[in-house]
Amino acid sequence: MKNVVFLTGATGFLGTQIAIRLIKNQNVNIAVLIRGKDYDTAYRHLSRAWWEWPELMEEIQGLKKFNENDSHESKIYLVKGDISEEKLGLGPDEYNFLLHNVTHIIHTAADLRLNIPLDDLRKVNVQGTLNLLDLASDINKDHKIERFSHLSTAYVAGGQKNLIAEDTITDEYGFLSNYERSKYEGELEVKNSGLPISIFRPGMVIGDSKSGYIKTFNTIYVLIRLYLNKQLQLIPVSKESKLNIVPVDYVAESVVELTFNQNTEGKIFHLTAPYISLPTVEDFLDFVHDWALNNMNLRIPKPIFLPISNLIPKISVLLKYFGKNSNSLSRTLKELAPYMNEDREFSRDNTRKFIGQYTLQWEKFLPTILNYAVYNGFFHRSERTVHEQVLFRLRSKSRPVQYYDIVNGKFLERKNSDVRKDILRSVKSLKNLGISRGDKVAIVGCNSARYLVLDVSIGLLGAVSVPLYYTSPVNEINEIIKDCGAKIIFVGTPDLLNHLNELELENHVISFCSDNIKVPTNILSWKEFIGNDDEKKFSEIVAPVDFDDIATIRYTSGTTGDPSGVSFTHGNLRWMAEYIASMPPWADRNHDVSYLSFLPMNHVVEGILGTYAPYYAPAPLKLYFLEDFKDLEISLPRVRPTIFFSVPRFYEKIWSKILQSRVGNMYLNANEGMIKEILRRILKRSMLKHAGLDACAQLIVGSAPVSTELLDSFNELGIQIYNAYGLTEAPLVTINKLGSNRIGTVGEPLPNTNVKINNDGEVIVQGPQVTSGYFNNKNRNNLLLQNNWLLTGDYGYLTSDGSLVITGRKKELIVNSYGKSISPLKIEGMLKHIHGVSEVMVVGDEKPYCIAMIWIDENIDQEKMAIAMKDVNSKLSNPEKIKRGVILKNDLSIENGDLTANLKLKRENILKRHKYLVSIIYDDKCAEKLSKELTHIKVLYFGWEGKNNEY
Repeated sequence: MKNVVFLTGATGFLGTQIAIRLIKNQNVNIAVLIRGKDYDTAYRHLSRAWWEWPELMEEIQGLKKFNENDSHESKIYLVKGDISEEKLGLGPDEYNFLLHNVTHIIHTAADLRLNIPLDDLRKVNVQGTLNLLDLASDINKDHKIERFSHLSTAYVAGGQKNLIAEDTITDEYGFLSNYERSKYEGELEVKNSGLPISIFRPGMVIGDSKSGYIKTFNTIYVLIRLYLNKQLQLIPVSKESKLNIVPVDYVAESVVELTFNQNTEGKIFHLTAPYISLPTVEDFLDFVHDWALNNMNLRIPKPIFLPISNLIPKISVLLKYFGKNSNSLSRTLKELAPYMNEDREFSRDNTRKFIGQYTLQWEKFLPTILNYAVYNGFFHRSERTVHEQVLFRLRSKSRPVQYYDIVNGKFLERKNSDVRKDILRSVKSLKNLGISRGDKVAIVGCNSARYLVLDVSIGLLGAVSVPLYYTSPVNEINEIIKDCGAKIIFVGTPDLLNHLNELELENHVISFCSDNIKVPTNILSWKEFIGNDDEKKFSEIVAPVDFDDIATIRYTSGTTGDPSGVSFTHGNLRWMAEYIASMPPWADRNHDVSYLSFLPMNHVVEGILGTYAPYYAPAPLKLYFLEDFKDLEISLPRVRPTIFFSVPRFYEKIWSKILQSRVGNMYLNANEGMIKEILRRILKRSMLKHAGLDACAQLIVGSAPVSTELLDSFNELGIQIYNAYGLTEAPLVTINKLGSNRIGTVGEPLPNTNVKINNDGEVIVQGPQVTSGYFNNKNRNNLLLQNNWLLTGDYGYLTSDGSLVITGRKKELIVNSYGKSISPLKIEGMLKHIHGVSEVMVVGDEKPYCIAMIWIDENIDQEKMAIAMKDVNSKLSNPEKIKRGVILKNDLSIENGDLTANLKLKRENILKRHKYLVSIIYDDKCAEKLSKELTHIKVLYFGWEGKNNEY
């Protein structure tokens, strides 16, 4: 018969780590007590808490209710209840199940708040323990309980000094917080219960020594964060004070091992490191100081130690003297000071006898702890979805959010309180319209705070957002709405409102256009939809979803065919948002974050990476929504974003302006030396300021191939642009990181992301950002995902340092009539670097040689063009060389179907449109035909030897 362990606090940090270790034991099943208004809510709570742990998720996938154990497919039983209620809030059947099956109890549930009212803490820490002891006593009468393991804390010692024995428990010396007193009272009840018990008293539990993982960045992490933010120059303790830290993996492994050891019954264990192995505060902060310098390029002043614990109530005066006037900082130091004043030693006789020597060394695991904490910005790991995170941040006073809509050059402020009200009202209105979990809701419109409101409210209902590009042809919008089965379509652009009669709609249409736009009578206006209910009537919203539920469907841009719906789960979204928030340098992440949303919000880059990531930044936010992409140039200098992502065309235009400027021309023609260096500095400063990028911590380019020559040119000027790689099915796969910008590559894989190269040279990817598959298209899913690897459709290779180089697109690969494979992207990137060239498309599939269609925005010097073309051809292999080219006025547009939403070429559409022109260029008598039939087009011939003729 298997042991059944009843585990409380299973969704907590330590409880989760204990559960991971319990399920590895083949002879153990686990019953977990989870709060929730019903079983589904409790299941969802457990699923979210354990989502990051595949070994646990695998078990709860087959989890059954407690009374279905006859056909149980999992090692885990879920019992819905509440430890603070009599009989744990369980019904008779649930209680009897535990009564007859449980062999061990591991009690980790606790209220960890330090100084809330004592009676509030006693509800869980004392009464909850008594309720659990009552259950244990009943089990013992039924069939004898093997062990009641109780997680206490080393700090039940209160103010006791010197050597503290494991069996000692007394209130003689008082307590340093209400939490300690409540844990003391709870432990006393366990000790006097007469049951077979084991009591565990850990020190300050920190992250996992191997991964750094932790859920709540309290205690010692507060000290680290303040120190890294240069807010803690004064340390109000002796530098020789010890820090009683212990990694969670040591505690969890010890609890599980000792619980099943028959010889440990009745024993109390101090799960702490030996006193001699603990770091002093000075050693600890010196280590953090050096680590931050070497790994973050962060210079922090050395701290000043002043042992003034008796003066802590007056600490704010001293802080003001050192330039830090913060009441919250004073409160934090007051709470932390006792835990940095370890003038006592915890005996480990029992622990050493049954566990053996403590082998962990803090100097070895601290870098892992720091890496994890900094990556997460010391933001507590929550079970919130990205949509719940937005709502959570809108209540924050210490890290407020400000919104602005940029309309016709005007910056219209949207109060965060109003945005929050609209989200809550929108949730209610959608509910009234019949929208519920899993329903599809389409959004088509310009970037705006209202767009965000809709996106968040759809997610809070557990519905699925389907954002579409607002300039897509009406027939394409129609097909997508039918494909996804959207119940409602939100329209946020006047043009589409005027063409709604062309859509075959059988569902609700709601406008989120500006209030001054006239809305047809058969369409619900924004004011009618949003209503004016008092948001105070709404309770806190928790989305009825798991992290594995689909959150959004993003349709591909259709560069090589019809758009396909790519599904992303709530887990995908949260992981990507957290990673993007971790990218900026530490100092930039902890000051005001300014972000401009200007790429279309239906696109994965803006709608996923840009929309949600700011809410995971540990800083105040200023978020701007640009209605019209054409206003980007005038908006950027006013916004001055702290992080900026754009497509290559944006940077190409900036470089083109540099070439046209007088200083730029002087710089390019100057020889290396002092004059060129002065010009370089002037040009760099003026360009960044004029473009509005002077406050930007990182400039990122992606979504389309960018030429190495362009990045080299900026780099020579002293401006780093970091190339990134992703695709609709995996929005961000690799990126060049700050401090290691390897031009010519698209960077290293993101954390937890695996990149490999298939036998045929195709790049394949695994990672938490990869889609779960196409919506409504099982056949394509078989081609998309093979053995859990995403087939990207891109060719590439990995460099010796692990960076990825993309060499071409599988579907865009040119195979000429001689059977030679040619990547057009490489050639196009080189040609686009020629001054005056706006866009290029290389053609040559099943042809004897390649030609180039070149679009320009302005008149060009044809002689210089010919010279530049000769230079490009000299760097290409014979099959890649451009033999003929046609120069066209740039009339490419999204509206005409030439470009995707992120400005990639729709090659098939362009070839259809210019089919006749291409056939003429390949005709040996094309010059004569062009002169007669296409007189408005200029054609250049480029021979293999660089000869050129103009017609």
